[in-house]
Amino acid sequence: MKATDQDKLLFSKHYRALCYFAWQMVQDENVAEDLAQDAFVAYLNNKTRLSDDENAIKSFLYASIKHAVYNLSRHNKVVQKFWERTAFTESDDIDYEHQIIRAEFMTAIYGALEKLPEGCRKIMVMSYVDGYSNEEIAQELQVSINTIKTHKRRGLSVLREKLNFNYFWLFLLLYGIGF
Repeated sequence: MKATDQDKLLFSKHYRALCYFAWQMVQDENVAEDLAQDAFVAYLNNKTRLSDDENAIKSFLYASIKHAVYNLSRHNKVVQKFWERTAFTESDDIDYEHQIIRAEFMTAIYGALEKLPEGCRKIMVMSYVDGYSNEEIAQELQVSINTIKTHKRRGLSVLREKLNFNYFWLFLLLYGIGF
């Protein structure tokens, strides 16, 4: 079960999305990280029986997490509360696919945000992730509202360049941004 450089690259590329995917179901960051790590261990253990295609590997990783959560749900009250709260069943594949899309979307957004200059990134996160108004950000950072607007405009411009076309428009739709 030796990890190659390609396996390490695969891990660094997909780990955050898998953690977010797991977290959506268990609402516990530590459990989500454990599930993502366990999925990679399962991949390494079954690597010789799997296709080398990255999409097939991703499907295996997501399915591993999905099945691990099902197993946890039998033993863990927190996970059981999640199942009751969301009425998610094992046969609800559409919701499963939506969660995968959301996990990958959020990973793409955060990856693009990380590439912004620190000041711009901070303003974008405060505005679009944390939900602060321009006035609240200006007051918190002790800068003018025009500075906030300029950073947001620049940040959106960079996101437009860095994100997949569909992800960018989904970002705009999700956060109610109009031009």
